[in-house]
Amino acid sequence: MYLVPVEVKKSSIDGMGVFALDKVRSGEVVWKFDKTHDRTLTVDEVASLTSEEKLAIDRIGYLSPITNRYVYPPEDDAARFTNHSLQNNLSVRVDKDVSEEPYFVANRDIEVGEELTNNYLEFDNGLSDLPFPTSNPQPPTPNLQLP
Repeated sequence: MYLVPVEVKKSSIDGMGVFALDKVRSGEVVWKFDKTHDRTLTVDEVASLTSEEKLAIDRIGYLSPITNRYVYPPEDDAARFTNHSLQNNLSVRVDKDVSEEPYFVANRDIEVGEELTNNYLEFDNGLSDLPFPTSNPQPPTPNLQLP
């Protein structure tokens, strides 16, 4: 879940995006997994989902390189709209003392109103063998109820 104030609004990258409401300093932890908030599914659980549910998980979540579980935000979480960029301003870190999953820090100062982006290739094991677009298509069914 985001640890800094954010808002979701139209993005020039793709569809909707997540934007900083306050200045974020380089090195500040911006997002980290919270097991009481974020959702996870095993690879087998994802395999049993409908194709529409699988597509939604692929678009809003990631396959963790640490736990080999799919991690995704709940329906009311802005993280669903974090866009991919090769010029990302958030970078992945792994430290189990901070989070049991990868977490994200600002890799430079981020200004108020700037879109928060990450490079999905840094942390999503589900993308390793796929050609990857430079943008993040939004979930095909925004109101789809996932487990």
